[in-house]
Amino acid sequence: MNKISRSIINAFKQDYYLLTPLLMFLSYPSLDLPGFRGCALLAWFAFVPLFVFVRKKTLLRVYLYSFAMGLIGNYLCYRWIGDFGEFVEYGPAFIRVLLIPYLSMFLGLKIFIGEALSRRHERLRFLIYPSAWIFVDWIQSIGFLAFPWPYLAYTQYRFGPIVQAASITGVLGVSFMIVLVNRTAADLILSCGGKRPIAGMVRTPESRRLAFAAGVVFVSILYGVVVLMTAKEPVKRDLRVSAVQSCISPWENWSSNRFRYLAELKRFTDEALADGPDLVVWSESATLETISYDYEKGDLNMFERDLLDYVRRADRPLVTGEIGMIEDTSGDYTRRYPLNSAAYINNYGEVIGSYAKINLVPFGEWFPYEKWFPFVKDITREFGGSDFVPGDRPVLFDHAGNSFGILICYEGIFHRLCREYRNLGADFFINITNDGWTDSYAGHMQHFSASIFRAVENGVWYVRAGNDGFTALIDPYGRIRSSMPILMQGHVTGDIDFSLNRDTFYTRCGDLVLYAAQALLAWAVAVWLFGWIRKALSKRAEG
Repeated sequence: MNKISRSIINAFKQDYYLLTPLLMFLSYPSLDLPGFRGCALLAWFAFVPLFVFVRKKTLLRVYLYSFAMGLIGNYLCYRWIGDFGEFVEYGPAFIRVLLIPYLSMFLGLKIFIGEALSRRHERLRFLIYPSAWIFVDWIQSIGFLAFPWPYLAYTQYRFGPIVQAASITGVLGVSFMIVLVNRTAADLILSCGGKRPIAGMVRTPESRRLAFAAGVVFVSILYGVVVLMTAKEPVKRDLRVSAVQSCISPWENWSSNRFRYLAELKRFTDEALADGPDLVVWSESATLETISYDYEKGDLNMFERDLLDYVRRADRPLVTGEIGMIEDTSGDYTRRYPLNSAAYINNYGEVIGSYAKINLVPFGEWFPYEKWFPFVKDITREFGGSDFVPGDRPVLFDHAGNSFGILICYEGIFHRLCREYRNLGADFFINITNDGWTDSYAGHMQHFSASIFRAVENGVWYVRAGNDGFTALIDPYGRIRSSMPILMQGHVTGDIDFSLNRDTFYTRCGDLVLYAAQALLAWAVAVWLFGWIRKALSKRAEG
């Protein structure tokens, strides 16, 4: 038995870095079990094993080990995304083979850049690492392949005090703090090497840097506690909203089943009307018809007429998903292109506006390079991918003197879009989504976790209507005011008190932490390049 124990201990001493992917998995919302809901604390130490392990490795090994740990960790956290291809043989495996290495490439890049620059500026290692991390996070949020999903900050969505920091720093600032703690803890472990006495550890630069990181976190938590303690409670009803969660499956032959789906939506809405809402919200996939386009053309089909008649009888405005349409008349023929859109219907049954989703899911909703890579488009169609074109601008809607912006599906993870809405004058956000295809707790709650940050960053109410969850009403401090479980049919109703809305530093000034991080990295690269050029010129002069 002792031999077995020693073998296990020796194996752990060599391969302790394998703890990182396991801690990643536990940190994010992954399992709907009470014991796992408190694991967000592990995010603050999840990368310590990997950071310690790669410290003395060559830069090539730094990247390879980080990439490999990313493969394991990202598979554990995001394997559910493969469910998108469940209707095609080997579809889930194919999607995972593409997505997991893509995400792991970025994780490897974060650690590679952090380590490469830190070795030239050791005293700034504790700042360079988190700066490199959020810099790569920013890269993941731009361009056609933008996918700003796996932000470390989202692990903390249940911890209200630390989330309040996002009202100043944005989501990237919270991620910065988490990496800062991971890095300084790893440096302290490396400095003592398991041999230095505790008294000696306290006097090291590494211990002072860890103390600095702990101080930053303590001040952030203290700030959050004070904000939440002094935050007002809702005292009046400015707007009552009901969100319907119908759990329909739009992939099951929409044309044949649409009237049955509409009947279910009406039934749940009738139940919601007993609460006396001022506004009703249906999900992204509730009504997959070209409602606003046909209304403008005066050519409504039977489904659309039935829908608008119901809204008029209910005498309540409705926000619902739809298929938008845009026409191109520049050539000899009129071409029509579909949009993933939301329609706003007033209580008279009139379509008074629509919004087309700007940030489409790459491959799943569009592929802009199909002329050059038609086979990729063919593959995405096999998986049930859509053929949308993106919208070109945010749109504000007005309800009883209050403006709101609509976020469709994963647009809720794009913090800059939400900040733009707020600066345009949005008083609240409405996020309509359909996460039913994920078929997992992790998919629903990982998506929802970003909603908490969007509300806090911009100091506004956030209404979220999911086809099968997670449906909730969130106040400007990130507190869930009303909600219903995932995969449950029905509705949730909540009251909005706009006096709780607040102007935030983040809304006014944006990602200052990111800009400071970019400046630090630019300086570190410039110093390195200058030194390299000077050394090269010196050798040339000597030769």
